[in-house]
Amino acid sequence: MFRNDPVYRRFYRLWQDMNLGIAAVFGDFLNLPLARTYELYELWCFLRLVRAGVETFGPESVETGNLFTTDAAGGMTLAVGSVMVSVGGGWLLCFQKKYEEFWEETDGRGSYSRIMVPDVVAVAPVTPDGTPGRLIVLDAKYRIDGSLNDALNSIHAYRDALVQESDAGKITGFVSAAYLMAPWHGDIASERAYRDVKMPGRLFHPAYRGTFRFGAVALRPGMTVTEISEALQTIIADAATAPMPAYDG
Repeated sequence: MFRNDPVYRRFYRLWQDMNLGIAAVFGDFLNLPLARTYELYELWCFLRLVRAGVETFGPESVETGNLFTTDAAGGMTLAVGSVMVSVGGGWLLCFQKKYEEFWEETDGRGSYSRIMVPDVVAVAPVTPDGTPGRLIVLDAKYRIDGSLNDALNSIHAYRDALVQESDAGKITGFVSAAYLMAPWHGDIASERAYRDVKMPGRLFHPAYRGTFRFGAVALRPGMTVTEISEALQTIIADAATAPMPAYDG
């Protein structure tokens, strides 16, 4: 009966379009569908962290040549997908690096279950004995309130399933920490014990992150470079001494 009313019918079609992810609505900037805003957020997080690396380590040792590609006409395009950038101090930031099964990877580092592509990984410097640096997984989630379990499952999988095989055949984990990145505005309430803070705020609690090398950091548009640099330094400090899990076989 309601659909016979022209006004309601227009409203109903609009509601259907919204349920489809606003797929037909585009913004003026980048011609990006609103349904894919999360992709823009993933790229924004990576570029802001690269800029934070410059702030943290200084511009002298930063190498951003891999961020751009050029064409014959002299045009320049921002590279996306499996991009690695040196941000100084021996640290690397990688955007959407693919990890296949570890026995298929030339360096013996990969997944023991399925192909995995974290949004951003921070790779620590090579150790004095030549061992490749540990990995910090950073998974961008534009929204976490409505899909918190899925978000947590993803960083659990990255932390647990990415392993490395030594020349002697020993298999160990090499992810020292895993965090969500989200434009969260809630009160972290760090003066309270993390056990007394409800989700998702608990994930952002400094003591929770430091204890488990797991949780979330707030990265949102409007933050200064200094604030994002502080977040990057916190992530690095949290993951500096995390023990690596070992696997028999």
